[in-house]
Formats: sequence, C-alpha cells, structure tokens
Amino acid sequence: MLQRIGNAPYFLLVIAALFWGGNAVAGKFLAGSLPPVTISFTRLAIGVLIMSPVIIRLFKYERGALREHFKLLLFLAVTGVIGFNLLIYWAVNYTTAINATLLNSTSPLFIFLLSALLIGEKMELRYWVSMAISMLGVLVVITHGSFERMLSLHFNIGDLIMVLAVISWALYSIFIKKISGQIPSLAIFGFTLTIGFLLMIPAVAIELFLVPVGTVGLEEWSALFYIGIFPSICSFLLWNRGVELIGPSKASISLNLIPVFGTVFAFFVLGEVISLPQVLGGCLVFVGVFITSFTKKKTVQLAEEA
Repeated sequence: MLQRIGNAPYFLLVIAALFWGGNAVAGKFLAGSLPPVTISFTRLAIGVLIMSPVIIRLFKYERGALREHFKLLLFLAVTGVIGFNLLIYWAVNYTTAINATLLNSTSPLFIFLLSALLIGEKMELRYWVSMAISMLGVLVVITHGSFERMLSLHFNIGDLIMVLAVISWALYSIFIKKISGQIPSLAIFGFTLTIGFLLMIPAVAIELFLVPVGTVGLEEWSALFYIGIFPSICSFLLWNRGVELIGPSKASISLNLIPVFGTVFAFFVLGEVISLPQVLGGCLVFVGVFITSFTKKKTVQLAEEA
C-alpha cells in the first residue's frame, strides 16, 4: 500500500500542496508574536530534531555524496529550505495570507521562464501569452485592482517580497531535478535541511538580539509545530518524490492548488475575506497557468530531460 502511494506522483503532490496551503496562514498567525527569521529557524530546528535519526544515518552512509554535490546542495538549501519560507514569513508581515497564496500560484510560470533562461528550454508564443496574462493577474492582486497604483508603481512591499519567494522556489525546483537520481530524495532533503539549519543559527542570533519576541503560548507553539512538520518535512519529501517521478514542469501544475487550500485556511483560521480584485487577479493567474500547462508535450519533455 505504502509503495503504491510512494509511486503515485499526483497524489503526493496534492497532499504537499495541502500542507503548503497552510504555511502562509500559520506564518501570518505567528507574525504578531515572532519575527520572520525566528519563525524560519524554529521550523528548521523542529524538522532537524524530528529527522535527526535519519540525518545521522545519512551523514554516515551518504557522506561521499554530500562532498561530491555540496555546492548544489548548498544552493538548494539557500533557495528552497531557507529562502522560500523565510521570504513568506517576512511577506505576511505586510500582506494578507490570501495574497501570499495567490502570488504563490505563479510558481509554475517562473519555473518555465527560468527553465528557458537557465537550462535552454524552448518556449513557444503560447507560453509568452500565458506569462503576460498571469503577470497582469499578479498586478491586479498586488495593486488591489487600482489603476492609479498600477500606473504609479505603488505596490505593497509584502507582495513584492512574496514574488521573490516564488522566484526562489522556482530556482529550487529547477535545480533539484539536476541532482535527483544521483542522490536519494531523502538524502537531498536531509542534507539541505541540516545545511539550512546551520546557516540560520547566526541569523537568528542577530535577529533575537535586535528584535523583541512577543508572547508565545500554546496556539503559537501549535502553529510552529505545524510548519515544522507538515510544510517543512512532509511537503518537501512529497514534492521531491513527485519531481523525481514526473519532473518539475508537470509537478509545478499541482502548485495551483496551494492558493485554493490557503484561501480556505485563511478564511476559517484568520477570518480573512477574499476581495473582488483577488478573485479577478487569481483567475487571470490561473488562466495563464492553464494555457502554459497545455503547451506541446515536447516543451515539457525538454525541461525534464535537461
């Protein structure tokens, strides 16, 4: 049964999206009590603690692979394990959890765009049209549908930070394919989690020295353990396995479910209400991604073979 689930990429990717959907919501909930680096470090600490028996074995039996691929593992740790989540927790200090999850839905487009720029994936006209439509959707979301804001380039800083988070995730998704198959997916996760944790130690020390911490009660600890277990461990393992099975281009389409799950969680947990500009912008993003997902199979195969 478990073996069948482990070889069912789309099921794995849907569950990963479900857990990630709650990530920005939990980050928004914690933003009133903890600064972003501390949230990110705590989730990594929880992840390392839970995964420590596995990590110890990995360092014992996969040490050679760690030395051989250290530079790429370091890059994956910085972009995916640290950068993506840290930028999300920073962004939700200035924007809503719904906005964060809607902007996160542009991940497939950035993956395609950066695949073209970095690994030479060829893009047809249909792709560029989809990118334009989705970017218009992003503009509607981050300007709250205000034409004046759009013309004056007056954007919410949190939304712009969220765009950087999406770019960071796109880089992680592209380059993890280059190492998949050379190192077991569990080893990739264990090494990048550990590297990310070690890199965050000096950063969190500086932040705690400069920024005061608010009250942390049972609800805050519950949110921290949620992001430390489900988005940080379960989603990464499920995503890595899904990418290994079907490649980053096909896997990226499942990321469209994150704003759906995130909006539901934000409504019930935070009481956020989705606005008309968010609906319109989100629809434009989805239309763009929908067009992209139906580009010729040859385009998708190029990304997977690169």
